[in-house]
Amino acid sequence: MMKTGLIIVFNSFENFNLKSHFIDSINKIKDAKVCLVCANPNEEAFEGLAEIADQCENANVINIKRNKSKTSSVRAGARFLSNKYNLKHLGFIAELSDLEILEVLKTYLKRQEKIVALNQEEQKNKAVKQTFFQSLFSVQEYLKIIASGSII
Repeated sequence: MMKTGLIIVFNSFENFNLKSHFIDSINKIKDAKVCLVCANPNEEAFEGLAEIADQCENANVINIKRNKSKTSSVRAGARFLSNKYNLKHLGFIAELSDLEILEVLKTYLKRQEKIVALNQEEQKNKAVKQTFFQSLFSVQEYLKIIASGSII
């Protein structure tokens, strides 16, 4: 499987009792680098995400000091991952609560190969080659497409 990047944007990270669940889920992700983006100026939230990243070999955390839009947060994560790793596919999870992020992450684990295949197919079918930022994909959107049966 080609290297994939996964950006997870946390608007806040308040549910500290979910830390071990995030660590377990992220450690199960194969062939992917994960960037946890703390899109909240709250130092406690950043420290919680840093603890998760410290216990995951494939994860990093970045802190955005001021509240930014989803797009800015996703782009910050994409810049970080693209500068650090050579990735072919870059997906993101954003605008969800901690618990919702965890649920999407668990579903991503089950569907990771289908998601990457869908992204490869989509990139191949584009008439114009997309820039790196244009090729970012929403994991939530891909999961909806897969769930609807539009892809095998």
